[in-house]
Amino acid sequence: MGELLGALGLAWPRLLLYPGGLFALCASWLLARWLAWCAGRPAPPFSRPALVDIIDVVPPLAVLALLPLTPAARFPYGIDLLVALGLLEWPALRATMGHAPERNELARAYGPLVLAALAMAEGAGGMGLTGLLRWPTAWPLQALLLGGAGLWLWALPRVLAETPHGLAWRLRALGLLLVGSLPLVGALAASANSLPVALADWLIPPMVYLSLAFVLGGALRVRRSRG
Repeated sequence: MGELLGALGLAWPRLLLYPGGLFALCASWLLARWLAWCAGRPAPPFSRPALVDIIDVVPPLAVLALLPLTPAARFPYGIDLLVALGLLEWPALRATMGHAPERNELARAYGPLVLAALAMAEGAGGMGLTGLLRWPTAWPLQALLLGGAGLWLWALPRVLAETPHGLAWRLRALGLLLVGSLPLVGALAASANSLPVALADWLIPPMVYLSLAFVLGGALRVRRSRG
């Protein structure tokens, strides 16, 4: 733990700028407003969390700061997919403590996410998030990786359909979207041989994030019209 904290201290741009810090705060707020509009909910206010909310904010913010996203500052450590899922879902898990019906609904929503995580891990050859960016050469592994990412993203409209307001919940939504985007970023980066590496690092990730945000918003709008 001491080595991890020391490494984070040296990689302070990750905490203050990108993928945590200012990027996480602004991107999560914009994503929350977009998803709220698509779902027909009131737009979330841009407000600072109260001191009692910090315990919910820290876990998802830590995941965002540790995501292997380009062009973030280099970082020698990573986290596992299931650990990232647990930390991102900490606000939801804490909110449902003592509420059995809500816990049951959350458990049903987690089923596809866990299956997706296992499929992505099998395709990537491990649970590490960094491995999700490495595009495999064998087509069965490619299918597992993309299929797992597709299942993960397919499950998000249900998971995020009734997301409450609050910074922790906004960071959770952004983190879930970015984790699901990693295999797609890796696939596009592997196929973009004509682009310089530096240009691909700056161009491909935001293109994937924006595309998935629009698709997720459209899925929530369809869900709203049906129900």
